Amino acid sequence: MEFANFNVYLTGLIHKNSFKKQFVFDSAELINSGVQDPLNEEKYTKVNGLIHRYPDRVVLTVTNRCFAYCRFCFRKNKWKNFSGFELKEVINYLKNKKHIREILISGGDPFTLSDKQINDILFQLSILNSIEVIRIGTRVFTSNPQRIKKETVAILKKYKPIWLAIHINHPDEITKEFKKAVDLMVDSGIPIVSQTVLLKGINDDHRILKSLFCMLVKLRIKPYYLFGCDQALGNEKFRVSIQKSLDIMRKLRGNISGLCLPVYAFDLPRGGGKIVLEPQNILDKEKNIYKIKNFEEKEFIYNDI
Repeated sequence: MEFANFNVYLTGLIHKNSFKKQFVFDSAELINSGVQDPLNEEKYTKVNGLIHRYPDRVVLTVTNRCFAYCRFCFRKNKWKNFSGFELKEVINYLKNKKHIREILISGGDPFTLSDKQINDILFQLSILNSIEVIRIGTRVFTSNPQRIKKETVAILKKYKPIWLAIHINHPDEITKEFKKAVDLMVDSGIPIVSQTVLLKGINDDHRILKSLFCMLVKLRIKPYYLFGCDQALGNEKFRVSIQKSLDIMRKLRGNISGLCLPVYAFDLPRGGGKIVLEPQNILDKEKNIYKIKNFEEKEFIYNDI
């Protein structure tokens, strides 16, 4: 066995079935840290279900039901307490906000709704000329891929452009059924990006993430975000430090192509929004002369214009 592959093999043994920790309660979650609403979504909720935090896009939460109740979910306070959404009010709000061009339909998981309910929501949103893109955030491919049927895909195809943003954190979540559901979507012209949460003891190893991201690209899914775990109640046990996260990103950058590489981001507290961080490669600068470190930790002098 080649040394590099042996390392991956050992890592696989250490982390075998570790992805299950995403869904199983642990007493460490009782540590009193974090807040109920780490993204301060309540502050930016304009009408029932509609969150308007960024200038040109909104989030529409259509359900509190999900196929997998992740223990680190930043909306875990909504699992039992969800006031629903008023589609008519949402449409009226968006009619008066012509600068909003993108909607993320979220939850819970929108695919816990029936095909008819999904169609009704998409039809109402499609009437708005100002809306250019609809994204759907989902766990369905990893948790209930059989839910994706030809009829479901046919509905989504009517309302292009639709993008799917799938939540997946570990290569072991990619099953035969996952691949079949993905093929059904992508072959129908519906693009998919992935969102991964960096989780301590589950996927905080560049070899695990390399395997995940390369497998996703092979399936025609673009790795989009690698998220730092949000500071929700009980999430301390899952959180990875910024420094370790950046070290992981540095190792990934040197070992996989840009196509396989997501951006590393996390949400600032008190509703500060997402921030993207990159490993720092500029070591020094004097006028237009830069000292830069590459992925192999070698130093180079670069003359800028």
